[in-house]
Amino acid sequence: MTQTIPPASFSITGLKTVGFAAAIAMFSAAPLLAQSAERGEKIFKSCKACHQVGDKARNRTGPVLNGVIGRQAGVAEGFRYSKSMRDAGLSGLVWDAEAVVKYLVNPTTYMRSYLDNPRAKVKMAFRLVSEDDRRDVAAYLAGFSAPEQAEEPGMQPGAVQTALAAGPGMVCVQNATAKPYLFASEGDDGSRLVQSLPPQDTLCTTASVTGIVSVFESSDALEGCSRIVTAGTTEQLLKYADFDRCAWSSNS
Repeated sequence: MTQTIPPASFSITGLKTVGFAAAIAMFSAAPLLAQSAERGEKIFKSCKACHQVGDKARNRTGPVLNGVIGRQAGVAEGFRYSKSMRDAGLSGLVWDAEAVVKYLVNPTTYMRSYLDNPRAKVKMAFRLVSEDDRRDVAAYLAGFSAPEQAEEPGMQPGAVQTALAAGPGMVCVQNATAKPYLFASEGDDGSRLVQSLPPQDTLCTTASVTGIVSVFESSDALEGCSRIVTAGTTEQLLKYADFDRCAWSSNS
């Protein structure tokens, strides 16, 4: 979910940040109606010419699909996406199981509908006609998402090394803790996005030179943390603490 950030209402360490009065729904992936990951693995063999999963997965014609369930669209590290896919991610598209199921019917049609743009294009032409097949593939891919983490917030092993890279003209913030928090990303071009991020998810917006990323414990919180970041940077929240005492990857 995205929302326009209201005008700045207080300042932390000289940075203008924001208070959020409106409640923002927590991200949650839709439940899988089919649960045959084993069957999904067999169907996924048709996808392997373009996509890989697993420990040694590499980008091919399509991006690596490790962690795709729960990931913002268009941000897999090292893959060159179509402009339409990047735009969808910046507009708030996150790949939950239901989105994957709908996308696989016809990727181009899905993207044109999502962006409300009849000229939107994606690189993927492959389709799966059977809904059972699509749901089983989604169930299989869900097995390559990040495992559940401990409830206490804190830096995850290898978090700095595995941050998703921000593309040129973007600023991103990643939740590298074990708990969901409310994040905001604001570019110097006026773009603003607000979203509750589960662990390991990333929020990006456009920026010309610099941007500001912020985090709050909830939509009701009046204090949080902010960082100034340069375009092309992904800042990671490693540990949350009120009153701008958070641990960030840039100051670890």
